Amino acid sequence: MAEPDPQFKTRTIRATGVAALAGLVSTMLGVGGGVVMVPLFALFGVMRVKRAAGTSLAVIVLVVAVGLVAQLIREPDDVHWVAAGILAVGALAGTVIGERLHKLLPEMPFRYAFCAVLVLIAARMLNVIPDTQPIIGGASDATSVGHVLFMLAVGLFAGVVGAMFGLGGGVVIVPMLTLAFGYFHDQFTATRATSLAVILPTSLLSAVLHLRAGNVDKALALKISPVAAITAIGGVWLAYHVPQDALKATFALLILLATLRLMRKRKSPMPGETLKNSDATIPEKDYTSRPEERIEGR
Repeated sequence: MAEPDPQFKTRTIRATGVAALAGLVSTMLGVGGGVVMVPLFALFGVMRVKRAAGTSLAVIVLVVAVGLVAQLIREPDDVHWVAAGILAVGALAGTVIGERLHKLLPEMPFRYAFCAVLVLIAARMLNVIPDTQPIIGGASDATSVGHVLFMLAVGLFAGVVGAMFGLGGGVVIVPMLTLAFGYFHDQFTATRATSLAVILPTSLLSAVLHLRAGNVDKALALKISPVAAITAIGGVWLAYHVPQDALKATFALLILLATLRLMRKRKSPMPGETLKNSDATIPEKDYTSRPEERIEGR
């Protein structure tokens, strides 16, 4: 019988704490929790980045579903379903395209260009760059071809970014809606609520793709999802009790943290990944299964 792992309980507690924070941030700001869970899972040694991305998506599906129900109970009119549907169509297509592009295109030029865009968006939301007139108009209009094409493009870009970098589509959708439409700029609670409606189908698709690829720790996801779902309800409540300027500032800081994560270069392969130009693979430790479930040689 295997000896108990003294670090197993600590890692599980850390993962639960991270999931609780991700659930709160996700529904409060309308973003996918991957921007919180993936870097913190890696930082605290819970699991490697690739597996963290898949596991976080599995958790966020439940988080966003619960958060969306709480949103419909609290303020159903803040979810703009037509705009969310248009964005989701683009995002679903972008998710599939992003999975393929990740294997075909050099990542670094796209990564740095996206980081530059994120910094500009954060500066605008923190009022470092003065407010300007909305790029498109006051409110989104599904009868306008230009508005529909813009939202499809935003959704497509959000899907590609999410698939390539493991970031939730809300990191793209929320700031782009605030930049383009005066209504979403002035009504941040509606912006984040609409983003939640978009994230649900896209995170579900991404989670399925990661599950098929073996990048989801199902046991850990089942353990931490209930806690994240509970804090997701709290996130919706906070969104209506925290001043909008404070929400925007928090979102901008989150974007900057996401930028730092994207800019960070990995100096060595993560466990479980194949070394470049070699068939050798760095072994991956099982951080999340119970010690008694592991099989040791006798």
